[in-house]
Amino acid sequence: MAVQVIQGGPRTGKTHTLAEIRQRASESGALCLTASGFHDERLIRFATLCQFTHAPGVPEGLQSSLLRLMDQAACAEPSGHIPVRLLREVVAEMAACAARQPLFLVVDDAHQADPASQSCLLHIIRRVESHDITVVLAFPRAFRGDILDPLTLVGLGARLIETATMPEAEVRQLLEERTDVGSAIRLAHRVHAITGGNPSLVTALAHDLVQAGGPPRPGDPVPVGEGFRTAYLGGLVRHPHLAACVEALAVLGDNADPGRTARLLNQSPEVTRTHLEELEGAGLLDGGAFRHQAVPGFVLGSMDGTRLRRLHLRAGEILLYDGAPATVVARYLVIADDTPSVSQVRVLWHASRQLLVTGHVEEAVACLRLADRADIDGWCRNEVAIALIGTLQWVNPVAAEPEVRRLLAAARKGQVRCCALRLLLAWFLWYDCNWRDPAQELLARIAELCGPGHDHSDMERNFQVLVGFMRPELLGDPALFAASSGAQSGGHRPHQRESPASSPADPTLQHGEPTDYSRSLERGLVAILRLVWEGEMKLADRACAELPDRVPLSGLPAGHAFLAGLHAHVRWSLGDLRTALANAASALNLLPDHSWGIAIGLPLSVLINVHTMLGEVDRAADYLDRPLPAGMQGSFFGALYHMAHGRWLLSTGQASAALEAFLSCPPACKPPHTRGFDLLGWRASAAEAYLALGEFEEARDMARAEIAALGTEPADARGRALTVLAQVDAQERRRAHLEEAERALRPTGSRLSLAGVLTRLSRLDLAEGNTAEARARRNEALDLSHQCGVPEESLDLWPLTSPLPTGLRPLQSVTLDEIVFQQSGGPASSNLSEAEWRVASLAAEGKSNRQIAKKLYVTVSTVEQHLTRVYRKLKVRRRSDLSDLLLSSR
Repeated sequence: MAVQVIQGGPRTGKTHTLAEIRQRASESGALCLTASGFHDERLIRFATLCQFTHAPGVPEGLQSSLLRLMDQAACAEPSGHIPVRLLREVVAEMAACAARQPLFLVVDDAHQADPASQSCLLHIIRRVESHDITVVLAFPRAFRGDILDPLTLVGLGARLIETATMPEAEVRQLLEERTDVGSAIRLAHRVHAITGGNPSLVTALAHDLVQAGGPPRPGDPVPVGEGFRTAYLGGLVRHPHLAACVEALAVLGDNADPGRTARLLNQSPEVTRTHLEELEGAGLLDGGAFRHQAVPGFVLGSMDGTRLRRLHLRAGEILLYDGAPATVVARYLVIADDTPSVSQVRVLWHASRQLLVTGHVEEAVACLRLADRADIDGWCRNEVAIALIGTLQWVNPVAAEPEVRRLLAAARKGQVRCCALRLLLAWFLWYDCNWRDPAQELLARIAELCGPGHDHSDMERNFQVLVGFMRPELLGDPALFAASSGAQSGGHRPHQRESPASSPADPTLQHGEPTDYSRSLERGLVAILRLVWEGEMKLADRACAELPDRVPLSGLPAGHAFLAGLHAHVRWSLGDLRTALANAASALNLLPDHSWGIAIGLPLSVLINVHTMLGEVDRAADYLDRPLPAGMQGSFFGALYHMAHGRWLLSTGQASAALEAFLSCPPACKPPHTRGFDLLGWRASAAEAYLALGEFEEARDMARAEIAALGTEPADARGRALTVLAQVDAQERRRAHLEEAERALRPTGSRLSLAGVLTRLSRLDLAEGNTAEARARRNEALDLSHQCGVPEESLDLWPLTSPLPTGLRPLQSVTLDEIVFQQSGGPASSNLSEAEWRVASLAAEGKSNRQIAKKLYVTVSTVEQHLTRVYRKLKVRRRSDLSDLLLSSR
């Protein structure tokens, strides 16, 4: 009789060792009866021993005695005793069998065998010492059992065989079988570190290397694929106590330690320590932690959803008790997805704020949504709703609509604070086309509740700026100014419940305004809007560039999109077409159209303006075809859109429609609330439209109205209005108007308008014989056009030139091309640009390309390009044809 006990961790070679023993026994002529214990069969009596009856070559007598034992056991109660008589028959049959040939009883995972089979095996071991019977039992490392205890068996004389992990040298040898020698030497240490030398894991990882197309290049990580995942998880299937320990470690992650792991599993620290040691010995752990960062994901991904949530909930409770940071606890609570307690709501609330600061916006929203499911009072629930709206407005404002409607219902019951009323009003003005009724209702509430003594002047000033951009006609409503005036007067406001601080449900949800992080973003954007409203485009440009450094926009697509659209408008106003185009396109890509609300006019206006300026009217038309929100009319963003639409209409020869678009821009309110709209220059644009229609008196009146509205301060609109006056006033006043326009434009940074004025002044200088001044102004205009990214010929079309009023003769020095361009109405004048007319007229006069280039301060190559286009448009082949054609059209 011989007993062998094989011990080792999961996948360390126990089964392989048993297979070798069976093979050697079979080769020596012995009879092998094999069986395996299974955890889910432990309640079936003799389930393990029954497997002996199916072994090849089992003698009929032994088989019959085993079957009788099991039949008798099947009839007995589960707790019934094993019939001794039948056990003796089994032992006698085994002894008789061993007398004929050696007998091996091999049991894998003997610790999982049912108690009846374990008792029978122990009975056999103790009674066949003098027979040629060998019993081989495989156990986990450090296993202690009640019936078949490895230490007890060793004490009875059993031979102990311990399986172990592979040293690095053996890992290298195995890799050499799958890869080349050089790669095996290079990878052996890293593979050993990942696998701990576990034979099964080493083999699986070597397989993954082959599947990945070969060993990784030096410096690249070792690929951990499906083979490794299957081997790791498969090794734990037959060790549920170890699998539970691994699951607990994966759930706890960086917060794991032996004590927390034991508490999570509801077991003693000693038992947990034993399991950790066994996993460590098998190479599955290293220092109580996973050897590769992919393993926790493998483990969590294989877990049942219910168990996964239950463990996360329990882990969150443990970490909350241990005083872990709110963000750590909150992540466990969110995954558990269970209705939180009041104390957990406090954790979720604080975690949401901290997660926003670090840019984890989705996790912050998840915390607030989970807190919203708790059994808390109405005031606390409203605070959570305020935080949700304040966060979602920078993620996807439309997604906040359920909270908005719920908060509006609470406002009607008088259960919200002033900040909530302002937040609701802004949302309705921005996103709801039927905003008038709720807006009036909310304004009445604001006037009632946010009276004297409510000192939030900065917040209120910011709010007034937003209202000015959204619904300027509301700026005259006293409710918007009641709080700030009251704060200054120091009066007393009507009693209201200011915060849920006194609520027994949750005394910590105070200051329910949007979180500090979102308020910082809001303050930054409103500051930029205020600069735009005041026409301080250079300062606004700097503020746009600096805001992302102060308030990271990661995870806030709506905030990022709005800033990009705002920066695009600023860069367009400064004449930087390339950056404006890129920012506007980026803004539209960051946020779907329906989530923009009325602010969609911001990026669309820039894209329409830029493509129109570049002569790409078809691409501009594509943006004009996009659907618009019904409530955009009357807002600043609607005015931007109408201005862009009007420019496109003017460039496509639809002056009447353009005039109508420009005249629709002013808001339904009076100064001083029209400041931002006045700086858009809708009057100057209307004057240009009147010029295109030949209505010169109306153009003069509109230009003068623009100048009167703006006063003497530098502004792009004032410069453009003066440029119009230069075209319709008396000839002797032309230079004065243009020079005043230049002075008005230089401080603003409006490079496009300035380039157009400099081009006209250059012509005047040239006509008066001031060649040096003409060249200097022309060169500056060209340099500005290059900075703006516009074609050179566009300078003569910005602001748009138009026919001179009847009775005004052009300057004598103006060339033939300008005369034809301004007075002719034939096909040629409608096909050629002004720059092409200028080149064509000089060529018709017999001047060479070099002479034309010198006269116009352009390159010879530019002249050649213009002539090529002229020949194509006029369908002529030679210079001599130009003279007759142009003179005949005069």
